[in-house]
Amino acid sequence: MNGNRFLADTNAFIYLLNQEQILKPFIDSTWVYTFITEIELLGKPNLNKSEEKLVRELLSVAEKLQHNDLITEMTIRLKQKHKMKLPDAIIAASSQFLNIPLLTADKEYSKVKELDIVLIEVQS
Repeated sequence: MNGNRFLADTNAFIYLLNQEQILKPFIDSTWVYTFITEIELLGKPNLNKSEEKLVRELLSVAEKLQHNDLITEMTIRLKQKHKMKLPDAIIAASSQFLNIPLLTADKEYSKVKELDIVLIEVQS
């Protein structure tokens, strides 16, 4: 571990699972995730047993953030101010709560000026 910590958005985990090279600089960092990411990854329709096992193994080496009342309040403020979708607001609030950058490929987060983001772009 290089000491860097990121709150990883679901898409960052998906790109990691797909072995996208853009994530190579972040491999040795500590990845933190929310219950939203866990649900989005494991709730994918038609996920087979080997894919589920791989996702669970990946999540087991990351840190799961436990949701709390302060994150709920921060989520409410973000939804009110930025009209964000609930899952995105929870992830953004969690990043703010931990005071660590959000690792994401979702450009919509760039509109939230009070959020520290590391925007990843996968080349097609």
